[in-house]
Amino acid sequence: MHQLIFGPALFYDIPEYLSIVSNNSFLQVFSMGHFPIHPIFMGILWVMTRVLPVNAIAMLFGAISIFIFNKISKLLFKEGSYWLSTVIFALFPAVWLINTNLMVESMTLTFFLSALYFFLSKKKIWFFISLFLMIGTHLQSIFWIPAIFLFPYIFEIKIEKKTVLDYLKISLAATIVSIGFYILLYYFSGRIPGGTTEQLSTYFSSGILRMIRNIWLSFIHNFGTFTPFIFVILLFKNVKSKKVLVSWVLFFALVFLIGANWQGDFMGRRIVFAGVILALALYKYLLKRSVLFILYLLPIVMANVILYASRTPFVVPNIPKGQVLVETHYVKPFIKYDGTVLWIGGDEMGAIDDYLKNGKRVFLTKQAVNAPYLLLVGQNYHITSLGKVGDSESRFLFKKYIVEPYAEGFELKIFKGIASQEAGKPVIFFDQSFWGRLARRRIDYGDIGTWIWALVTNHRDPTGWIYKDARGVVAY
Repeated sequence: MHQLIFGPALFYDIPEYLSIVSNNSFLQVFSMGHFPIHPIFMGILWVMTRVLPVNAIAMLFGAISIFIFNKISKLLFKEGSYWLSTVIFALFPAVWLINTNLMVESMTLTFFLSALYFFLSKKKIWFFISLFLMIGTHLQSIFWIPAIFLFPYIFEIKIEKKTVLDYLKISLAATIVSIGFYILLYYFSGRIPGGTTEQLSTYFSSGILRMIRNIWLSFIHNFGTFTPFIFVILLFKNVKSKKVLVSWVLFFALVFLIGANWQGDFMGRRIVFAGVILALALYKYLLKRSVLFILYLLPIVMANVILYASRTPFVVPNIPKGQVLVETHYVKPFIKYDGTVLWIGGDEMGAIDDYLKNGKRVFLTKQAVNAPYLLLVGQNYHITSLGKVGDSESRFLFKKYIVEPYAEGFELKIFKGIASQEAGKPVIFFDQSFWGRLARRRIDYGDIGTWIWALVTNHRDPTGWIYKDARGVVAY
């Protein structure tokens, strides 16, 4: 528990944000994050990091989210064991992760829930404030707003058309005010909102097959492998109204639209808002049988609790100071080394020759050997990083240099002569034990559905790989 609360910031953006709020004034931090700057998040972070560790901030907002969710559940179901829906919500892997590890969505989800609650309880001013805070925390949460208005139709809540129109106008006003807030911050800070075009081009260049993959992996890894199958059965069995069916179709279209985009960080956070409606619907259709679904989710969360209670996975090898470290750029925020760092995917690797000729020693980490596969996001592997086994960005180094083991990594040395035809050939390692069939750092390691799939297909995750070096030799 101590490590969970006081442990390091394990997710990509947080070290950057912590540096900003630690070295700048309260007013300055509103416009200093990377696109889309997350002004409300940065302001809250500046205040709260004075008194709480970052993960404790996530837990505080997580507790508030669970409290509001329970109030929504009570408002919706009024009686019975409605609290079971709250347990389901809290145990969804995506929800658990953002509630224990600080991310922008740790706050965005709280404001989304408060906006939904104030919409259902018809409190216009608080609804407006919640939406402003939500959008001011993350601009992309604008795409979450339609889920609020689909909610009463999905759950067949009687609501007047005039009320819906009134709140649509309020949400439009909150969106306009929020965007105006962003524009003012960009204008007075003199910054150009770079990143917009880049993110759009990344989205539209993904290709339909990759988008389908992203949607599927995001959903099953963050809400459970069995969940989509259970949901299809429950909807087919229980949904009789065309209006409800259309509402569900629109809701999933919204989730798919957001979930289709590949992200180098924790992809599940983009669609975490879906967990609100999914948890409530599961309870509505399962009632007391929801306990069985909770028992299914528990091992998934417990497997991750054990991971996140352990030390940081981002460790610099014990190598001499003042030399050269070659590392993957994917872990750049977490790596500190008293020497020169060359980032694969960011720096020119031709500089290695110059360093070696000048008498510098050059070291390579195991993370850099595998990246961008077996890529760590927090304590887990990225959900798309178990593919293309043995095909990594660092392979070219093995074709050119002598690679020898050193400490927890490797050392590169100059090779003279003609490289072996075996140079660069991968040697892949597998754990042959039963529990080693799946990589321990999978977010779904505790998911029985994933284990059934692995056993039926005889799938086994690699524990890692290395390549034969220029001599045709493997460095063990």
